[in-house]
Amino acid sequence: MVFLGAFFDLFDGFTARLLRLESQFGLQFDSMADLVTSGLAPGMVMYKLFLEIGIREMDISFVLLRNEFTFSFAPHALIGFLVSLGAGIRLAKFNIDSDQKFEFKGLPAPANALFIVALPLLLEHHLFLNLKPFLATYPALMIICIISAILMNIRLPLFSFKIKYFNIQEYGYQFLLLLCVVPIFYFFQWVAVPLLILIYLILNLIKNSFN
Repeated sequence: MVFLGAFFDLFDGFTARLLRLESQFGLQFDSMADLVTSGLAPGMVMYKLFLEIGIREMDISFVLLRNEFTFSFAPHALIGFLVSLGAGIRLAKFNIDSDQKFEFKGLPAPANALFIVALPLLLEHHLFLNLKPFLATYPALMIICIISAILMNIRLPLFSFKIKYFNIQEYGYQFLLLLCVVPIFYFFQWVAVPLLILIYLILNLIKNSFN
């Protein structure tokens, strides 16, 4: 569902421009939808990952109108929602930043969300089982949350797929990334998602080093 949300987020702006239906309301409403798809959902996945590695929940009970209610939560796992906070800050900044019309400054929230929600698949993939003892730990997951929030809000130029004009030299890095999609998906299925996002970041580091 997050993948579908990211897919529609990629094309909703294009469709609005094509139909000449762009508006400030659409811009703000789009970000509200993104906050759920690219903020709340990955935050919940991270919270659940913390529970999966053994973080204990606390039970809190209270009585209201003679009825007893009990809910459970894990305080130490709430750091997973740092991803949600980082996404919210990024989306708010994106709406008022004119410098991000044809390139991003920081990792887009949908790309970050896809990376986070695909982590459980990566941890269970037979080719990456050797990574599980290192990644499925509290320090590793905490570091992922912190880096995730930083990457979304750092002012690092990252290329986008919003093409102004067709020029293979100008958009060579985009085409290179697209060439990686089919073979990586063929060999790794959905685990390809976090791998492609890592490749995207590496390509941007290479691109920025030559600029």
